[in-house]
Amino acid sequence: MKRRTFLLGAALASGLALPGWAQIGPAQRGKDGLLRFADESPLIDFRSFLSDPVMLKSAEILVVGDRKHQFIRVTSTDGHQGVIKANSRMEEVTSLFHQIAVPAFSNRDLRDLQAIIADVYRAQYKFAGLAFWTAIGHLELAAWDMLGKAANRRCVDFMGPVLRTEIPIYVSSLDRRSTPEEEIDAIRKAVAETGATGCKIKAGGRMSRNVDAYPGRTEALIPAVRKAFGDDFTIYVDANGSYDAPAAIELCRMLEDHGVAILEEPCPHEDVEMTAQVVERTKLKIAGGEQDGSMERWRWYIENKALDILQPDFMYNGGMLRTLHVQRMAASAGVPVAPHYPRNGIETVELLHFAAQASNLYGLQEYRMKPRILDFGHSPVLTPKDGKLTLPEGPGFGASFDPDMWKNAARL
Repeated sequence: MKRRTFLLGAALASGLALPGWAQIGPAQRGKDGLLRFADESPLIDFRSFLSDPVMLKSAEILVVGDRKHQFIRVTSTDGHQGVIKANSRMEEVTSLFHQIAVPAFSNRDLRDLQAIIADVYRAQYKFAGLAFWTAIGHLELAAWDMLGKAANRRCVDFMGPVLRTEIPIYVSSLDRRSTPEEEIDAIRKAVAETGATGCKIKAGGRMSRNVDAYPGRTEALIPAVRKAFGDDFTIYVDANGSYDAPAAIELCRMLEDHGVAILEEPCPHEDVEMTAQVVERTKLKIAGGEQDGSMERWRWYIENKALDILQPDFMYNGGMLRTLHVQRMAASAGVPVAPHYPRNGIETVELLHFAAQASNLYGLQEYRMKPRILDFGHSPVLTPKDGKLTLPEGPGFGASFDPDMWKNAARL
């Protein structure tokens, strides 16, 4: 049987509803093979943790310090706050944040977060795409932090049993112009600082139609890294959509020869059939999905086994609830997940809470190799030790920020 003709396991074959397929999830397939709208049951019962409504009073994009760190801060009508560190795309989606996301969350009980997400999609589906879900995802994650602080509970406690409190990491390089010698030096430095037992390095030129960042870089880099760090060191490779199917399959053969564990996004992310052809024709595990925000696309990946490992991004995918839907849908089909989240320090808290409970978590988790300088007051200071990050213990996502830093903050 070809890998793409994969059918879901017994739960789906029997027509049973899979966990997490509700409201914001995709349709589910019945015994007759036809797709039907999923039921409307909530994935997370926030009301069991919070007896009183939690209403949004304000939502702000705050810019702090000379490095212009961006944060989302939400405040409830009873004074609880949630804060998350925004990603680098936030400034480009401010109009969607203020004109669509914030009105959708206003005058609503945030304990009904799943219904809010479903309703804003129904009302504004013509805008759906990465920019739309990035705006929604930032606000949704800040709402999670606020709900956790209102309940005096960790966000992971809303999600389910904690399976692990220490999360093993790999150091993730974002550099395509480095020489193999420069890359090895950078990896060695990052490994010495973090204790990481693996890395991710770049291949190709980034959506470059079979062209390398410069001639011969990938072919020289992969064996050099393997030689430098030995056979027990885990290597992931990210192509960022650089190759078509024949070139990607050829690359996979070379990566297999050098014991690479994963190739991420070998082909342009919108050409899902091209990626599926690579999955079908190689033994190497193919990962992807960081650009995706369509629940129907996630279902298609799983049903067609078009990816070996799913990599939703919490912000690009519209927040934690939608990412939990992906994770649980994948778990029901025996497919692992490893979120895309190239961050460091306190920026990683959302990943740590998700990873703590995911039964189908794959391998090592992403940690930015050349860390951002997080020069603002915060606690805890999250630093990898022996290749692992520890789940914070405080309420919400477990991060707190110096209130004085908001005094001179700019607003987007």
